[in-house]
Parts: sequence; C-alpha cells; structure tokens
Amino acid sequence: MTLEKRLQQYIQAGNTGVSNDLLLHYQDVGLDNDDLALYMQVERIQRRGDQATPAAIAQVMHTTEKIVITRLQSLIRRDLMQVVGGSIQTETYDFTPLYEKLLDGQTTQRSEIVSDGKSARREIMQTLEAEFGRPLSPMEMQTVGHWFDQDHFEPVMMLLAIQEAVANNARSLRYIETILANWQRDNITTPQAAQVSKQRRRGVTYNNIIDLSLIHI
Repeated sequence: MTLEKRLQQYIQAGNTGVSNDLLLHYQDVGLDNDDLALYMQVERIQRRGDQATPAAIAQVMHTTEKIVITRLQSLIRRDLMQVVGGSIQTETYDFTPLYEKLLDGQTTQRSEIVSDGKSARREIMQTLEAEFGRPLSPMEMQTVGHWFDQDHFEPVMMLLAIQEAVANNARSLRYIETILANWQRDNITTPQAAQVSKQRRRGVTYNNIIDLSLIHI
C-alpha cells in the first residue's frame, strides 16, 4: 500500500475523542490501562453506529472474548458502566456512571478493586455462573447489580432463590428475581421464613385438592 493510500485510509477512519479529564484521572476512578483501552474501543465502535460485541472488541484488541467479557463485567461491578437496551441484540454500553464519578471527584483505592472479588456480590455471580454453566453476560451482570443496589435483596436470600430455581430446573435470572420479589412483598427475610412459607403453600394446595374432590362427589 502506497503512503498516499495509507494516508487516505487514516483520514477516512475518523477520530474518537477522549476527554483530557478522563486521561488525567482515569486511575483515580478505578480504571487501569487495559480498562481505558477497552473504553476507547467501545466508544469507537458505538459512535460509528455498530454494536460493541465482545467478539468485535476482542478482535481489535488482539485478545479473547472471555477476557473482554470479564473486563466488561468488572466495569459493571465497579459501577463504571451500565448496559442499556432490551435484548442482547440491541444492548449498548453506557459510561454515564464513569462520567458521574469523574464529575463528582470520586476516587477509588486500588485495594478496594482487588478486594471486590471477595464480596457477596462476587459470590452471587460466581454461584450463578456455576449453576448456568457459562459466564454471565454484561446485561445479566447488571441485573444482579440491581438486586443489590436497587432492590436491596439480601445475599443469603439470593442464594436460596438460586437453589429454588435450580431445583425447579428454571435457570434464569427472571425466575430467580420473581422468587425474590415475592419474598420481599410477603416480608420473608430469612431462609427459615421462606421454608415455613413454602410448607404453608404446599398445605393450602393439598387442602384445596381435597375440597374440590369432595364437591365432585
């Protein structure tokens, strides 16, 4: 390729703008160099109207999809990115939480990032991945984050709901969330209370069956 053609290709590729404030303070809000490179690739892809899939990101960063997914999950877990969109086909990555941290002057110590792997949030995600037999998608990671940050479900109840879902062969976050929402609505806040409620439901169902059989007789 001639220098002239290469120059034309360079110009046609366009530019991806990055705030100087982010370049100066990205480590202060918890990003490392790889996170910053990932951020720039996501922004580049999305600004041209394409979907920033892990495969597309991995190809340009010369890494694996698994590593990209792990990085994306980490950004969500650290409240630096969120997923928007109604499905995997339409989801996009939104860095508003990152910008808010920059504007607020929030800083994150590196030790906090390292210890994040030992948190209850991480335990829930690892349990789900083990039961699902696959890594969670970024959107699923965000859903779990909402359980903690918005719904305020207790981790012990999350683990119990996961067990219930697996026992019923319903390995989906929607099913698990329905269980948790029902418990929260009924003010069931401990595993013991959940067990009592389960036994009562079984008793009511059994009595109803007996009553119906008597009516038909």
